[in-house]
Amino acid sequence: MLCWLTSHALCSTEAVKVVSEGCSPAERDALLLLKAGIRNSSALLSSWAAQADCCAWSGVVCRNRSGDVRVAELNLQNPNAEQTNEYDTALSGELLNPSLSSLTALRSLNLSYNDLGGAPIPAFVGSLRQLRVLDLRWCNFAGNLPPHLGNLTNLRYLDLKSNSFLQDRPRVDSSLDWLKALSSLTYLDMSDVDLSAAAYNWVSTINSLPALRQLKLFLCNLDVPPSLDLELNLTSLTTLDLSLNRFHSTFPNWLWNLTGLLSLQLGNSRLQGQLPPEIGNLINLVNLDLSLNSLHGPLPTSIWKLKNLANLDLSFNFLGDSLPTGIMNLSSLSTLNLANCSLTGPIPTELGNLTTLKYLYLDLNSLSGRVPGEIGKLLDLAQLDLSANSLRGNISEFHISNLTRFPGWLRWQHSIKSINLYNTGIEDTLPEWFWNSSSSTILAVDFSRNKICGALPTSLERPLPSTLFTPHLSYLILSHNHINGRIPSDVCDCMRLERFNLSNNQIFGEIPGCWPEGSLLSFVHLGNNMLSGEIPSSVGNLTRLEFLHLNDNNLSGRLPFSLQKCSQLLVVDLGDNKFSGNVPVWIGQSWLQLRALRLRSNMFDGDIAPQLGQLRDLQIVDLSNNTLSGPIPDSFGNFSALISTSARPLPPFFTMFVGSGDYEGIESMALVTKGDQLMFSTILYLVKTIDLSSNNLSGEIPKELGYLAGLHTLNLSRNYFRGEIPDDIGRMGSLETLDLSLNCLSGRIPQAMSELNYLNHLNLSYNNLSGEIPFGNQLQTLDDASIYISNPYLCGVLINKSCFNGNNINASSEEYGMASQMLSIYLSHALGFLIGLWSVFVLLLFQKDWRNSYFKMIDKVYEATKIKMRN
Repeated sequence: MLCWLTSHALCSTEAVKVVSEGCSPAERDALLLLKAGIRNSSALLSSWAAQADCCAWSGVVCRNRSGDVRVAELNLQNPNAEQTNEYDTALSGELLNPSLSSLTALRSLNLSYNDLGGAPIPAFVGSLRQLRVLDLRWCNFAGNLPPHLGNLTNLRYLDLKSNSFLQDRPRVDSSLDWLKALSSLTYLDMSDVDLSAAAYNWVSTINSLPALRQLKLFLCNLDVPPSLDLELNLTSLTTLDLSLNRFHSTFPNWLWNLTGLLSLQLGNSRLQGQLPPEIGNLINLVNLDLSLNSLHGPLPTSIWKLKNLANLDLSFNFLGDSLPTGIMNLSSLSTLNLANCSLTGPIPTELGNLTTLKYLYLDLNSLSGRVPGEIGKLLDLAQLDLSANSLRGNISEFHISNLTRFPGWLRWQHSIKSINLYNTGIEDTLPEWFWNSSSSTILAVDFSRNKICGALPTSLERPLPSTLFTPHLSYLILSHNHINGRIPSDVCDCMRLERFNLSNNQIFGEIPGCWPEGSLLSFVHLGNNMLSGEIPSSVGNLTRLEFLHLNDNNLSGRLPFSLQKCSQLLVVDLGDNKFSGNVPVWIGQSWLQLRALRLRSNMFDGDIAPQLGQLRDLQIVDLSNNTLSGPIPDSFGNFSALISTSARPLPPFFTMFVGSGDYEGIESMALVTKGDQLMFSTILYLVKTIDLSSNNLSGEIPKELGYLAGLHTLNLSRNYFRGEIPDDIGRMGSLETLDLSLNCLSGRIPQAMSELNYLNHLNLSYNNLSGEIPFGNQLQTLDDASIYISNPYLCGVLINKSCFNGNNINASSEEYGMASQMLSIYLSHALGFLIGLWSVFVLLLFQKDWRNSYFKMIDKVYEATKIKMRN
């Protein structure tokens, strides 16, 4: 494997920009033909008029590449179905019209939650070869899936999840071999598609998708092959859902090699036998669902080693015996479901030590004895089901004494200016009288990290009330609750509001577009919600903004040019959204105080602007998991904050907060380090990282990165970098994590890397490196051979491969290959000369006539030469 994904062409390095020119007449006509075949199109496609520029139509995004304006994205997703399960607004008719084949530059096609009327997916879809995203989930299609989909070799996201529910299901007619051509896929969902025709080779087919991260094949009529001599290549897989299939077997052995899994769902899949001890191999699991199978106990002790498990569902199996005491080792559990598992005996008192439990189901068993009072220690418990057992005794206040109620004495406090009820365990209703008595005077509110479900004056589990936003309000912190609905536009009237934190709720809709000039807002955190649409241009009026967190939503579009006016920004986190276009040049020209920039997991493309190197204070740069192309700018060596090896003090805003809840919100950011995504909070200001992984970057790694002596983490994995690892990397004295895996790097590993005294995580796998692995100092402690795998010309003690066995001569593969070729040429010429000379000698020795003729010819040549020389 010379470099990963070498069969794919590199993305063009030309910058892609939103167009101001109109679309081509041919593509406009193609879209109008599409509209003509769609029923119920009046609302969503109302802007699709023949005289209008199709680049301005709803759902259409155009790109200008070298002056050629083309339709690049078509998003006709039913806007209401995913949130409300209402399909009245669904488009129907010929949504996959052959006219779409004219959109030859189309990169993203989303028709999800509409109605194809039971028609099959037409073969022409396979001609849209530029597609990166194809989303046809819940589109009511049927028939055979066309193998022509295998022509879409650029696909990264493929969702064909059906909504047939066993009625006229879509299917494959023979095999899934066409999937093997889609080697760039990271997401594949074919749930509720009948794959029974591929039941005996589906594993080997999926194994040809090395970049796959999420695989969802529930309700697909799959079988596990009886035996497989297969080395799995799915090292990136984090999510596997095979529920509701018909395996009728024990667990397949290949399953336990998927050590990167975070979520494994095998519920109701007719699995049999005992859960094998190899389950302990999946040490990263967070979610495990084995419910509704025919498993029998006892459970292997290795399962209690899965310390990261948050959700464990083993319900409706035959575990028998008493409640396993090993469960107490799973200290991260949030959900534990052991309903109908034939459990007997008492509920152990140690269960009260699982303080993170929110949902506990032990119903439909044969448990006996009393309910232990330690249940009252489970302060986060939201649901408890002990029904249909043989338990006795009473449930008293002792069991629920820790479940706090809202303090009623606040009712008579009419001059409250600040109230902090952060993380108090309240599960009571918030009385309406609170806002009636305090709304005119209150300046600061922190109700974060509770389960308040009462009125504010309406329920926190219903939309936010407009009366919440008063002109005097300065701090409003409602993060980590169950708030839903839209953000009222009244928030824009709170001119004195400085901090606004609604993160980690279920808020949907668009960000209000009414932000006025003169606002005092300096901290906005709306992350981890369900917000959609674009960032409104009026956000640029918030010129005092220092912290902007919009991460983990469904926001899309390009970053508005008006944001450049927010020149005081220190931290910007827009990660895990659907933003597109170039990373704007003006970021490096306007946000000169920026310390942290997180844009990971979006759809940004084009080159990285060299102007980013002007952000001297930047110490966190996370642009990973996009489609950026081109080289790393040399200007990345100019980050003064990463050149310095000392930590700088926090700005005053970091330490000013109403309560500890806000403090955590200000300083939290999810970053990948040492191969894992971790949440950094109170030490965020100490973190120094550059993460450009999972893009389409190319060229050589610039030696200027070696100037960054203070950098802790450098992740350039999953790109197309070529050339050698620069020797200057040895100057990065603070480096702790270095990941250059899955590139096309060649040449030696620099000996200078042994001088990185703090290096404790290294990954150089899947490149074309060669020569002897350096040894000494910190490198000798990194003894995991897997960090060097798939570098065929490397040698050394660590990988048990001699550098002097004739196959490796302690030279680079290129030098060795060239030397071998030259040596072969020289040997061939010498051998040919010797054979020719020896043939003449033998003939002259044994053939008298030949010998006489040869010497006569020599005499004639000699006499002729003498005559010419005399003349």
